[in-house]
Amino acid sequence: MNAALPFLCDGGVFGTFIDWRGYPTIFAAASKLALSPLNLIVWAKTNAGMGSLYRSQHELLPLFKNGDAPHVNSVELGKKGRWRSNVWTYPGASSLGSDARRGLEDHPTVKPAIMLADAFLDLTNCGEIVIDPFLGSGSTLIAAERTGRSCRGIELDPLYIDVILRRYQTETGQSAILGRDRRNVRPASREALEAGAVVLTTRGGDPSVFSTRCRARCS
Repeated sequence: MNAALPFLCDGGVFGTFIDWRGYPTIFAAASKLALSPLNLIVWAKTNAGMGSLYRSQHELLPLFKNGDAPHVNSVELGKKGRWRSNVWTYPGASSLGSDARRGLEDHPTVKPAIMLADAFLDLTNCGEIVIDPFLGSGSTLIAAERTGRSCRGIELDPLYIDVILRRYQTETGQSAILGRDRRNVRPASREALEAGAVVLTTRGGDPSVFSTRCRARCS
């Protein structure tokens, strides 16, 4: 959280998916960084996963605000046509046929891109930047692509970088670009598998990173 804070704008929102055991640690860290509690989202999955006493069927998403500026609010109790609560019901990886289920073979904690896209519509404006320092399977990047946001994401594992590139290529039909020399990068290529890279949807960017062309219309 401390590493991400310098890149969070005044009024920006920070959130991280956790299980119930992680909440005290996250809340303590946010308080130490002077982040203000905004809400506690419950991702209610449509099917239960593992558990020795009660099978786990939810994840928590605590939200915190940085600084004093107001945060983006595209809900406003339905004034802008969005009706949302702090219980989000989306299929998890244990639900057959779900987006997360299809990605489970590539990553153990896949998040549904549609859920993240809805969050971006709630909390960001078109064209704004979303940061994901643990990009994993690339759901944040896909959600940003679908909603006209720009994603700045970090992933160090070459295998997950390959997953991200494949998902992006399938989603958009476009190729990622290796910024150093503007060459297209294919999944499973030497460049993809050897790089501990930053992957992003952007209209510019650091020349040492992979970039992808964000062509989605704003939602």
